[in-house]
Amino acid sequence: TTVTLSDNRVAGDVLTDSYASATFADKNAGTGKVVSVSGISISGADASNYTLASTSTTTTADITQRTLTVSATGADRVYDATNAATVTLSDNRIAGDVLTDSYASATFADKYVAAGKTVSVSGISISGADAANYLLSSTRALTTADITAVVSGAISGIGAGVSVALSLNGGTPVTTTTTDANGSFSFGGNLFVSSGDSMLIYINND
Repeated sequence: TTVTLSDNRVAGDVLTDSYASATFADKNAGTGKVVSVSGISISGADASNYTLASTSTTTTADITQRTLTVSATGADRVYDATNAATVTLSDNRIAGDVLTDSYASATFADKYVAAGKTVSVSGISISGADAANYLLSSTRALTTADITAVVSGAISGIGAGVSVALSLNGGTPVTTTTTDANGSFSFGGNLFVSSGDSMLIYINND
């Protein structure tokens, strides 16, 4: 930390007070914390006329809590008929400090398939050895994520390992998969299907 030095010099004498270090006993936030000052020295035109009573002293000062901003990154997921969401939290802590960011809930506005959907995060809290040194700027955050569609079905008689492709509205196939032993298949991943879209299933059974 920093301190300002003063002294009991004779009025008009020319002196400069300096110090080598000023430190708190620890890094933690608090009021009226002891500050230890060491390496005090004097210089200037009249310095030789004085002898320092001590080269060290103590004073007090406060360390206030640092404002912590917690941000959220949404995780894309496949449609499951709920508006539940999952996010990963990050923050602007000082490097090396020990904190754990948590949240109570993360939800989409609705359950429907779409890209870039808003995710609302609430109940953000922090814990850990250094949590008391921080003050949350907000217990809420916003981010975005996708809800993608799942298209599944089965084709009898074709067996396992057959390549199956999905085309939307007659376009180029957007995704592929392979059938299981029962001829069943499921398309997922980065797949967006809207009401009214037509779907074509292509079978490659070479």
